[in-house]
Amino acid sequence: MSAINQDRTLARQLSGAFVVFGALVGAAFLVTAVAYGIGWAWLTPELEQSRVAERAESASHMAMVDEENGLRGYLITRDPRFLEARVQSDAKLRHANYALIAAAGTSAELTMDLVSTRLAGQRWSEYWAKRAGEAVAGDPVLSMMAGKQLFDVYRHEQAVFAAALRRRTADLARRELRLVAVRVGLELAVFVAVLLLAMRQHLALRDAIVAPIAALLLHIRRIRDGQLETVSARAAPRELADLAQGLNEVVRALASARECSASRDDALSEHSIRLHQILDASREFSESLNLAYVVGSVRESTTTIGGYEQVVVWLMDEEQKLLVDSREKTAVATCDAGAESIHGLAGRAAKSGRTTFEGPAGQVRFSDGSGGQVRAIAIPLIVGARVVGVLEARNRDARIATKEVVEILEMLATHAATAIESARLHEVIEERSQVDPLTRLLNRRRLELDLDSECKRSVRYGRPLAFVMLDVDHFKDYNDAHGHPKADTALQALSAVITGSMRATDTAYRYGGEEFCIVLRETNAEDAMHFAERLRQRIQQRFESGELLGITASLGVAQFMAESPTARALVEAADAAMYESKHGGRNRVALSCRPSFEAGTPAGECVPDPTLAER
Repeated sequence: MSAINQDRTLARQLSGAFVVFGALVGAAFLVTAVAYGIGWAWLTPELEQSRVAERAESASHMAMVDEENGLRGYLITRDPRFLEARVQSDAKLRHANYALIAAAGTSAELTMDLVSTRLAGQRWSEYWAKRAGEAVAGDPVLSMMAGKQLFDVYRHEQAVFAAALRRRTADLARRELRLVAVRVGLELAVFVAVLLLAMRQHLALRDAIVAPIAALLLHIRRIRDGQLETVSARAAPRELADLAQGLNEVVRALASARECSASRDDALSEHSIRLHQILDASREFSESLNLAYVVGSVRESTTTIGGYEQVVVWLMDEEQKLLVDSREKTAVATCDAGAESIHGLAGRAAKSGRTTFEGPAGQVRFSDGSGGQVRAIAIPLIVGARVVGVLEARNRDARIATKEVVEILEMLATHAATAIESARLHEVIEERSQVDPLTRLLNRRRLELDLDSECKRSVRYGRPLAFVMLDVDHFKDYNDAHGHPKADTALQALSAVITGSMRATDTAYRYGGEEFCIVLRETNAEDAMHFAERLRQRIQQRFESGELLGITASLGVAQFMAESPTARALVEAADAAMYESKHGGRNRVALSCRPSFEAGTPAGECVPDPTLAER
C-alpha cells in the first residue's frame, strides 16, 4: 500500500491501462480497416457491378419482349401504333445493352454467354424483326413461326446468360459475407481481450481507491445532510487526498454562503411576489385579443405592481409615426426628431428605445444605473426591433427608483408589448380578411355574413331587399390581350365606378375574378333595375375611351322574396339573371323576378320571370 500512496501512482496505473487499451483498439481498427479496404476495393465493386449487369440484362430482355409483342401486334392488326411501341422498346434495348456490356463485358466467365445472347438477338432482329417493321399493307405476311423460332433461340441463350449472372452474383455475395464474418470474428477477439484486461485492471484499482472513495462518499453525504464540518485526510493516493482537501474547502465556502443566503431570503421572497404578480398580469392581458381590454389590463397591472398614481399606455401610429394616448385615441406625442416638445418623456423613450426617467424638476434623462429620485418612468414597448408603444408610469411626488423596480417594470413592459402587438395585429388581420386587396371592396366571406343578416332582417321586418350581380364581358380575352397588370387596373377602375354609383346604405363586394355584386337595402326590383341600368351606362361611358377601352358588363338583378327566404336563393336568382344578360347579347341588365301589381298581389312582391323559368 505504501507504493499506492506515492505521488502519481494512481495516474500511472490508469495511464498504463489506457496505453494497453489504446493499442488493442488501434490494432482492431487497423485490422478492420484492412478488411473493409479489401471489401471496398475488390468484392463490393465487383458485386455491385454484377447486380448492375443483372438489372441491365433484365431491362434488355423486357425491351426485346416488348419489341416482339409490338411487331406481332402490327402484323396482325396493321395498326402503326404498335410500331411506335417497337421504336420505344428498341431505344430501351440499346440503352440496356450499353449498360450490360459496361457491367459484364469485362468478365471472362460471362463473355461467351453475353456474346451468344447478343448474336441470337441480332439474328432475330435482322432476319425477322427488321422485315416485320418494314412490312406495309398488301405485303405478304411474314412467317410468324419463323419469328417465333428465332425468338425462342434468343430466349434460350438469354436464360443461360441470366442464370450465369445470378450464379456469379450469388458467389460474390457469399464471398462478401465470409469477409464480414472474418471482420466480426476479429472484432470479437479484440473485444474479449479488452474485457479480460479491464477485469484485471478493475481488481487492481479497487484495492487502491475503494476505501478512500468510501470515506469521501461518507463525507459528501454529511455535507448533503447539512453537517458542514471539515475532516482530516486519510492515507490515499495523492489524487484522492487532493480531492478530500478540496471538499474541505467547499465545506468552508458553503458555510460562508449559508450565512450570506440567510440575509437574502427576505429580498428574494419580495421579488418572488413581484414576479408572481407579473405572471398573473401577463396571463390576464395575454388571454385576450381585444386591444382596449389588453391596454386596460396593462394599466391596471402596472398600477397594482408598482403602486403608481397614473399609468398611460401610448400606442405607435405606424403611418404618421405618432404616439397615441390609448385612453383618448388622440395623437399627443411623437418620436420624430425635432418634435419631442409635445411629450418629452414618452417621445424620447420611443425615439431611443431605452427606459427614460423624469426627475423631480422635470428633467428627462436615461437610466445610468445610479438610481435616485424620479417622478415618472417611460419604458418603450418593443417587439422584435420595432417600438410599438410606450408604457409611462407617473407619481405626483418623486420617489427612489431602484434597479429591482425598474427591472420589474421592464419585464412587465416586455409581456405587455407582445400582448398589445398581438391584439393590434389581430384587429388588422380581421379587417384584411374581409377586404379584397386589389379592388378594396369587401370580399365574398363578408358578403356571406352580410347577406345572411340582411335576408333575416328582411323576413323579420318585411322590408324590401335587392341584389345585383355583375360580370365583366369577355374579360378573359381582355386579360390575354392586354396582360394581367392592365387587367388589374381595369378591375380597380370598375370598382371605383361601382363605389361612385352606390348610396351610403348600399354595399359592394368582389364575388370572385371579374364578378362583383351589390346589396341594395330598402330597394325593390324596379328601383334595383334603374340602379343596375344606370351603373351599366356609367361603366360603358367610363371605358369608351382611354387606355382601358372596351370594358362592358352584364348585370343580373334579383329581389328577395318570402317564398325563398335564403341568401343562397337570392344569389342564385341574380346569377341566373346575369347569365340571361350574357345569353341576350351582353352589356345589358336582366331581372330574375319582376314585381307584380295585379289584383290580389301585395305591392312589391316578386313573381318569377317565366322567361327565366323556361331557360
